[in-house]
Amino acid sequence: MKPPSFSASQVVLFSYVPNVERVCAAAMRSCNSAHSSHTLYSRQELDGEPALDDGRTASLLQKALEMGHHSVLEHAYFTFDLQNISRTCSHQLVRHRLASYSQQSQRHVRITRGCGYIKPRSVDGITAQVQMNGVNMQLTFDDAMDLTRQIEEAFLIQGIEAEDARYVRPNAATTNITVSMNARELLHFLGLRCTIAAQWEIRDVAWAMFGCLKLVAPTIFRTLPIASADSSVREKITRLESNVCGAYAIFKTSSPGKLIEIPLAELGLEHAVGAFVQKI
Repeated sequence: MKPPSFSASQVVLFSYVPNVERVCAAAMRSCNSAHSSHTLYSRQELDGEPALDDGRTASLLQKALEMGHHSVLEHAYFTFDLQNISRTCSHQLVRHRLASYSQQSQRHVRITRGCGYIKPRSVDGITAQVQMNGVNMQLTFDDAMDLTRQIEEAFLIQGIEAEDARYVRPNAATTNITVSMNARELLHFLGLRCTIAAQWEIRDVAWAMFGCLKLVAPTIFRTLPIASADSSVREKITRLESNVCGAYAIFKTSSPGKLIEIPLAELGLEHAVGAFVQKI
């Protein structure tokens, strides 16, 4: 068996309501219309009511965003599969409480041998001098990851329960977690986690999530509220927009079930993250 290795993270948006923006626009318009949201959603031209086509949908949602009527965005729900993120990242993620989470169990999933880890750039080429039983040793970050893996496996061989042996596993160890949020909470989450003040790993993951969302809901996720006060966020949004536009043509013509990748190389992320949307 090979030792654990550095892992690339993956962000996959795999569940969302088709025509999700029209759902929100229909809900918004139904508040001031004699017609129900379902009737409006059908896009039929009604008495005194223009059809809710793509242009009118975008116009209504832009108005809602400008006026701060964000409650209509709660009708839009998105589910992500976040693969190979560190426990450090997942601990930050679950602090966002208006969301639903299902995380891979360290107790019931035997992943010691294949367990990867997320490695900060800052530790590349750095050794730490440690003393063990009076012996001075020079250890790298990778050495530490492999050492904890070997200790955990040795405990298991000696009959220690897996739920106890896992206590030596580091925060860098990777995990998978499923996350569902509505659009309103996602705008809040992205506004906090896409800024330079956010920790680098969750910031990278947030930008990957943002790219996926821009593909399926381009009006709602055209920009972020924080962008008006943060030039670095504005610049990244511009670069991301270009990449999403390139993926949009593929997305529109793809068959249901196909995974569409959002290129992220131009964003200058701190670590390798892939962003994918499954066509519904």
